[in-house]
Amino acid sequence: MAGELPEIFARVTGLLLTEPVVDRAVANIAQAAHQSLPGSVGAGGTLIDAHGRPTSTASTNSIVKRADRLQYDLGDGPCLAAWASAQTVRVDDLRHDQHWPEWSRAGARLGLLSCISVPLLVPDVTGRSEPEAIGAMKVYADVPHAFDERSEQVLSLLAGPAALILANLQARERAEQLSDALKDALHSRSLIDMAKGVLMERLRVSERAALQVMIARARTQEIPLSAVAHETLEPTTDLDRTP
Repeated sequence: MAGELPEIFARVTGLLLTEPVVDRAVANIAQAAHQSLPGSVGAGGTLIDAHGRPTSTASTNSIVKRADRLQYDLGDGPCLAAWASAQTVRVDDLRHDQHWPEWSRAGARLGLLSCISVPLLVPDVTGRSEPEAIGAMKVYADVPHAFDERSEQVLSLLAGPAALILANLQARERAEQLSDALKDALHSRSLIDMAKGVLMERLRVSERAALQVMIARARTQEIPLSAVAHETLEPTTDLDRTP
């Protein structure tokens, strides 16, 4: 295992540190997992929210995508169990599995006969609580008993740094989205303030009256107030003729 560590970590960090988009990073995780385990016919990665809903998913091929989609539709399966329990889950033979019989039967019909799922765990930086599972990664095989304890170790070693990088990417993406939303809000507020000033001068009315004119137009046209503001600031507009 010690000899494999550098290669395993390189597969994650070398790929993911260049990826600014979470979905693409999850796809890289899935590909790294597939390449890490002999006998794998495909792999998938999933980020899951607190309600058990997948937020970012990736699969190395269509069979894995179908098997994963079935888990999400059923709300049950080894991948979701690995996330919920924060424990590795291994199914040695889907044809005889009794934990998730409906999913296992469907997976076997797809030609998937064994699988292993590990949680993506992010440690609590304060050390006061258990690590948080933000998702799971899984690998499938087309023969029974394809994976063993060594397979679990390899996949868990891959999942550790991957989870940290994905968590950081998620945080950065959320911050960027918030920043964009804030910029949009500030821009809309600025447009509205400028439009009020224009109407106050054109119509010789108070700031409150100018805002009421804009609100009335927004309701009539069923458009955002910022759109009314934009119209008001256009060189030609009929708002200045509004009583």
